Amino acid sequence: MPENYLGVFGHVVVDNIFNVPSLPKVNSSIATTGLEMAYGGTGANIAIIASRLGVRTALASFVGEGFPDEYKQILENAGIDLTDLKAIDGYSTPQAWIFVDPEQNQTTIFHQGPMADAAKFELQRHTIEESQIIHIGTGRPEYYQKVAELASSMGKKIAFDPAQELSYVYSPESFKNVIQYADYFFANESELATALSYLDLKEESDLLDLVKVLIITKGDKGSEIITPAERMHIPVVHSEAVMDITGAGDAYRAGFYAGLQKDLDLDRCGLIGSTVASFVIEEKGPQTNIPTWDQVEDRMDKTA
Repeated sequence: MPENYLGVFGHVVVDNIFNVPSLPKVNSSIATTGLEMAYGGTGANIAIIASRLGVRTALASFVGEGFPDEYKQILENAGIDLTDLKAIDGYSTPQAWIFVDPEQNQTTIFHQGPMADAAKFELQRHTIEESQIIHIGTGRPEYYQKVAELASSMGKKIAFDPAQELSYVYSPESFKNVIQYADYFFANESELATALSYLDLKEESDLLDLVKVLIITKGDKGSEIITPAERMHIPVVHSEAVMDITGAGDAYRAGFYAGLQKDLDLDRCGLIGSTVASFVIEEKGPQTNIPTWDQVEDRMDKTA
């Protein structure tokens, strides 16, 4: 039996979050109303939150020189298997510059660091071999095709979640090369439209010819989980306040996996995901307000 339930492939990033009165137009300048540094990255966010919820988790990612010791300590303290967190000489650690207006609209500038050249590096086999479910998040398609091929050959379940990178990192061909191995596919509404266009499909249900479970997040409209047998609407779980939506989708995924590890029905897994996200957005930063399992159950039961 693998030592981990979940193996997460994705970015580990230092986020620089700028609050602005409005997103600037091209060739214009604007003053910030606030600046904060936070630790983030889709891979790290999912791994930390899932691990804090009791999911045995491994994290596979490439960082660079100068990766903060504090960040590594946070990951270690969360109990994550960091065997495949590799620091690559000659690269700087991935960073994001996120500009957020009062309505929570965002523009992000991203520096990939060694993740841009992942295909050059040795395949992170430990996370695949020692995990039951492989979550393929943001990163290079050519590298993740190798991950998916190996994971599939070993009989692992695969979740594919290219997120915002689907529109500018993937091509129709590279997307097909990875999704053909997936059991689960995560997307928001915009990403879903891109996926359908890449595959020349018309209806979201057409994706079920490729994957077993389709999870669509829809912001304040909740989420939907679609299988060949049924379509489940998952309601929004309301927060006490909305301070920062950065990382809400990652929190949803972590909560979803916490439910899967407990062998709960898919609709219950989705509700757990929505509940976890409702906590994370109450404070700034994607890793700063992670609930305990008891807090999740209490708020979820009140919603239900």
